[in-house]
Amino acid sequence: MVPVQQEGGSERTPWVSVSFTLSQLGLETARQFGQLIGRFGVEPRHFAVLRAVHFAPDQSQQGIGDALGIPASTMVTLVDQLEEKCLIERRHQRADRRTRALHLTHDGERLLAEALDAAKMQEVRICAELEPAERDQLLELLGKVRASLGVAASTIPDQGSGEQPPGM
Repeated sequence: MVPVQQEGGSERTPWVSVSFTLSQLGLETARQFGQLIGRFGVEPRHFAVLRAVHFAPDQSQQGIGDALGIPASTMVTLVDQLEEKCLIERRHQRADRRTRALHLTHDGERLLAEALDAAKMQEVRICAELEPAERDQLLELLGKVRASLGVAASTIPDQGSGEQPPGM
């Protein structure tokens, strides 16, 4: 931390806040991740839905939305957008034919695999200065902070309105 020169020549080290530091890092990593995922023609919320559907196929749209903390009206918009891009499809759910379940299309699986590879490379870059044990410790500590804030591990940072940025 760089000392701050005050009137009269005394130095004082500014207080470093966990909240402010997390906010700085969150904004920058979200910006970089948005750019990274944008190269695939989707935004981070689309990526989150694709990933959730991949790991929990045959779940209802509402179930996926609830797990991600996305409001129902926004979830409808996001799934409509992914369906228009032929990345996801709604099918009758096996357990209840009245309910539509979400499934990735072949193109959706391919895009997700490529986007996951890119995201893993970003993770390597972000954690380049950390030893593997330090990365694990950081994740453990951040998990404790997340729990103290009452944030579910599956909740996405930007639940948003479902409106796409121009050019998507």
